[in-house]
Amino acid sequence: MKLLRTALDHFVPQVFADDTKKEKIEKFKKAHDECQADSATKAEEDVMEKNFKNEPIDESKFGKHALCMNVKSGIQKENGDIDKDGIKELFSDNDKVDKIVEECGEKKGATASEVAIALMKCIGKFTSGHEHHHEHHHEHHHD
Repeated sequence: MKLLRTALDHFVPQVFADDTKKEKIEKFKKAHDECQADSATKAEEDVMEKNFKNEPIDESKFGKHALCMNVKSGIQKENGDIDKDGIKELFSDNDKVDKIVEECGEKKGATASEVAIALMKCIGKFTSGHEHHHEHHHEHHHD
């Protein structure tokens, strides 16, 4: 549990930077704890950590957890539809809120779980404290 808490303590305050947003942080952590308590939506510790770092993950394992978190946070419906008003409310204190809604409000993925992961990753681009665009350089040597 420690590893995951570290990821959350690291990630969540960056999402909600303002001290007056403690209730949002609590809501987010409560949603996470509830999703972790259910074996159907429990995520492996390293999957959460990797997702926050934008590393490749086993999406089949993480999808149900991401959907659970998004539904409990009010930004996605059980059927996978994205709740743009929910995103606006959750990130009302973020100066990029309109851009988040515009870019992340489009449904990307075939299943509710796929949409949930895409939504989390999209929001993560705006809420990591700095806009990070990972450049992955893979050297391929062809002889």
